[in-house]
Formats: sequence, C-alpha cells, structure tokens
Amino acid sequence: MLGDLIIVTVKRTGFALSEKQIYDWLKLYGTIEGELRHKYHPRLPSVKDDYAEVLMKLTKHIPSTLPAFGKKIQVLYRGQPVQCSKCYTLGHIRRNCTSKANNWLDYVKSLLDQNFIPEAFFGVWLEYLRVHEAIVALPNDITNT
Repeated sequence: MLGDLIIVTVKRTGFALSEKQIYDWLKLYGTIEGELRHKYHPRLPSVKDDYAEVLMKLTKHIPSTLPAFGKKIQVLYRGQPVQCSKCYTLGHIRRNCTSKANNWLDYVKSLLDQNFIPEAFFGVWLEYLRVHEAIVALPNDITNT
C-alpha cells in the first residue's frame, strides 16, 4: 500500500481551501503524482461537489480527519487504516475503542505535538487550542462558579 500509486480523496473543505493548501497537507504524507481534480455532482454536472481527488504515492498513512487551515477535512483512500471517532487513533473503530475519549482540540494538539506539521497549516484551530488550554488550566474554583 505505502509506495503504491493511489487516488486520495479530500472532502469537506467548505470550498475554503486553495489547491496549494490541500497539496501542502497531502505532501506531508507522500508525493503528489497528478493534478488535483475537483468532482462535480453526478446529476448536476455544472455544480462542483465539495471534494477533490489526486494521485499520490504515500510514504505514511493519512488520518481520515485533519485540521487543515481551520477546516475539519476528511481524507479517504483505498487501504487507509480506520480512525476511531472517539480517541482519533488509527487502527480501530469507536465500537472497539477502550481508550478515553479525546475531544477535537486534544486531537489537534496531538498532531501539533508530533512536530512534523507546520503551525500555519492548522489555521484558526491553533487559536481555539490556546483558548481551550487556558480554560483547562484554570483552577477548579474558577471554572465551577
């Protein structure tokens, strides 16, 4: 699977991400081998759907949910390891999860802490993360009033 040519689909961009922003995220996980092609609605050929496909050679697996430039995008491809929607770990589904639940911002922080994704790629998620961490750090007597 890794090293093979595959079609990677990117969804839920909200039509807000540029091709460069999508490429920047995908290049963290492999080599882009073709043009990003936006898909159109099957029954309305003049209406662009909110997903695009690109041919890639992966060097590592891409999580199915990423915090790209302030959007919570979805990435899909054949052979992709499943990602738990409870703890955001790769390799199992929510029904089989024995870990404690992570909220979205905990997941964003875990990606940030891996130090291979430039901070700019997160967009507004970094601001939300800083506010979240500041609230979590408050003493209990302040947060429980």
